[in-house]
Amino acid sequence: MNSMKPFTSVIIPTHNRVAALKRSLDALKAQSYPLQQIEVIVVADGCTDGTVEMLRSYEAPFALQIVEQSGQGAATARNQGAAHAKGTLLLFLDDDIEPTPYLVEAHASAHQNQLSHVVIGYLPPVLQNQTGFFRAKLRGWWEAMFCPMRQYGHRFSYRNLLSGNFSLQAELFNQVGGFDASFKCHEDYELGVRLIQAGANFTFDENALGYHHEITDLDRSLQRKYQEGKASVQLGRKYPELISTFPVLYLFKSRSPLFQSILLILIFQFPIVSDWIVTSFRGWLNVLEYMRMHGSWHRLLDQLLGYWFMRGVADVLNTQVALAQFLELEPIAATQEEPEIEVDLKEGLVAAEQVLDTYRPTSIRIFYGHQPVGHVPLAPGRERLRGEHLRPFLATTLASSLLSAIALEKATDALGLKDFSAKPVTFSQETVYVN
Repeated sequence: MNSMKPFTSVIIPTHNRVAALKRSLDALKAQSYPLQQIEVIVVADGCTDGTVEMLRSYEAPFALQIVEQSGQGAATARNQGAAHAKGTLLLFLDDDIEPTPYLVEAHASAHQNQLSHVVIGYLPPVLQNQTGFFRAKLRGWWEAMFCPMRQYGHRFSYRNLLSGNFSLQAELFNQVGGFDASFKCHEDYELGVRLIQAGANFTFDENALGYHHEITDLDRSLQRKYQEGKASVQLGRKYPELISTFPVLYLFKSRSPLFQSILLILIFQFPIVSDWIVTSFRGWLNVLEYMRMHGSWHRLLDQLLGYWFMRGVADVLNTQVALAQFLELEPIAATQEEPEIEVDLKEGLVAAEQVLDTYRPTSIRIFYGHQPVGHVPLAPGRERLRGEHLRPFLATTLASSLLSAIALEKATDALGLKDFSAKPVTFSQETVYVN
């Protein structure tokens, strides 16, 4: 029976978190999956806190490999782990994840011998030292990442790939070239882009659950947003078609052009001054929380996060001219223009879904007989369309246009008219979350 289960390599990059790592290893001992079908590869990335010594003395009921490297970052560490892996299935976990007993089993079961599957596990947070408004905000951020993936027909994006708990076949990982080691932040997003381009099927499995022991605080979140700004420029330069999905101008929403101009001048030309001003506003968060001004606290925090994101962007681009040029980068032309698929719902919903599953188009035009229902355009960074994507489109934004098209089609059939068409609707499922 065990021989039917794929040999699974669990890869854990770690840097100076020996206690968290040991907690993760202890939890892996309790897996329902046969432990003789598991190997755990821990890549110690420049550890100086006794991590390697703990690993060498650790008594594991599964095969345990220790790989050392000199502070080269998580992306390189994961690639190193994959290079040493013997398993046909690679399961990546962060060192602060405490896997539940069914986690490995759930990942392996979700693949079902499908080489193109990428399985994303659930990571509910275990909050450590956070208090007050920030504690609630942090929990909300985490759940907001997983909520869309729970919905039937969710069209996965490169942003859905979370490196803390996901799995894929070793063959697929090697095919796309692994992680890009030049990325020190959002390396999972970048890998997600290439996996989607390769036609991988993303899926979310809530049973592949590991608790994320979250130790970040508000100031670390601001620092993280700065790093995300820098990484977004790097990602946009590599994939210009994704720039429209970035929250680059998030800070300036609902602001006047004069405010935008002044703030950009401060960020690009006087960063020390703008940092001092923004740091002084940081203290107001404590005042607003003390006064229980929940809405004002959230708005100010969002503005601070947006500012530090833009500071990261500015530190890479250096000038406002470079920012304008970056935002106007032309997408790299596809080697072959794909014809747009037309789907006729009059032939039946199941038949229409089969068309999508057969051709996996990037965009479609939907008709009911002679009547146009709507257009689902190309969505940069999102997976190709599948049959299960169709019903959510029709049940939400396209619902009224579908009903109109059905009524018009029946009317024109009755009157013998075939040239009276409804106005088409364009629908985009691209939604950007700024965490």
